[in-house]
Amino acid sequence: MSKEDFLKGMKILGTAYGKEFDEDQIEVWYEMLGQYPIEDFKQAIKELIKTEERMPSIATITKHIAKKHLKDVPDAESEWSSVIASVHRFGSYREEEALNSLNEYTAKIVRLIGYYRICMATPEEQVWNKKEFISEYNSLVDKLEEHLRLDIKDGNYLNG
Repeated sequence: MSKEDFLKGMKILGTAYGKEFDEDQIEVWYEMLGQYPIEDFKQAIKELIKTEERMPSIATITKHIAKKHLKDVPDAESEWSSVIASVHRFGSYREEEALNSLNEYTAKIVRLIGYYRICMATPEEQVWNKKEFISEYNSLVDKLEEHLRLDIKDGNYLNG
């Protein structure tokens, strides 16, 4: 975003929270937030003004932007249901087809746990497989969020 657009956004923040920014603060904030598209920055500050009683930090703003771009990532419970459906559909001998039917994040976690292990689990073992899947999946989503917060450039979010 341009510095001019950024300054407009900071004026909105300052007005909403009764805060004046000095030149050094503006430079630090721009260095930390300047890589984000102006639309994302404006939307984040407008939404945060509506929900936050105190002035949001840089980290709060970047987290808000990242979460917006992860809203289409399904939750762990629904993805576990997809794994089980895939196991029922493809069985233990058609692993690649089963993995290809899952989203890339889910397939990565299934590979980590072991597709065959999931296929052959007893009901008691499947309870533990599910817990492990949910834990690993949520950890992966957290890493994706961190990646977005640290590496968003000109709207280029998750490439790879």
